Amino acid sequence: MMAVETDAVESDAPEPMPGIGPLTEALEAFAEFFGINHDLVQAAAERSAATAPAGPAPEMARLVVAAMSDAEKTSLLMRVFNGEPNLSAELRAMIRERLEPETTISPGALRRAADLRARAEEIRLARKRAEAEAAEAQRRLLAEAAEKARDVRIDALRQRGENVWAEVETEIMRRNPAGYDKAAALLSDLSVLAEREGSSEEFRHLLQAIRERHAGKGRFIERLDLLARPPA
Repeated sequence: MMAVETDAVESDAPEPMPGIGPLTEALEAFAEFFGINHDLVQAAAERSAATAPAGPAPEMARLVVAAMSDAEKTSLLMRVFNGEPNLSAELRAMIRERLEPETTISPGALRRAADLRARAEEIRLARKRAEAEAAEAQRRLLAEAAEKARDVRIDALRQRGENVWAEVETEIMRRNPAGYDKAAALLSDLSVLAEREGSSEEFRHLLQAIRERHAGKGRFIERLDLLARPPA
């Protein structure tokens, strides 16, 4: 599978490991451990073992076994008696070798490596689209929540009237980052309130007066400059 990912397998070559599906947690963990592309594994796993090319039919295998010499049969039986592992797989491979090619795997049943790569790319693009849509939906939810929170704050500012400007001055006079941040946040909300109430010109005059009174407080002025910048 890694060879397909790195283009080490020719495009026209049959896909490796056909029928490895379904995509289980164990298979995903295996792919992650060995650093195999998840989209490629998912593409390969779309064809389960049930849809993989079938091995030799039992009746054909029986004919091959019957044609074996007595010595071969005796050797196989003794190996079974001795409990040799993987003997079943070895016997199947032997039978496939002795059968005509058309009686074993049907070439048309296998995808090419190029098909597997193309399907993995389709899966990747679909996943990216889904991730982008989810991210956009999350962004909209956050933006709506932020807008609602700002509406609540601005309504509160409207009710407090001129007292808010006195609070801005109090926060600035703290001469610390927290105070500057709070003052800048209040001024940002006051700017929105002024725009909604049609008093933006008055707000600009008051803001300019604050700038002039506190021109020596460089950190605070930096925060005001950030507020004045249009959103990116």
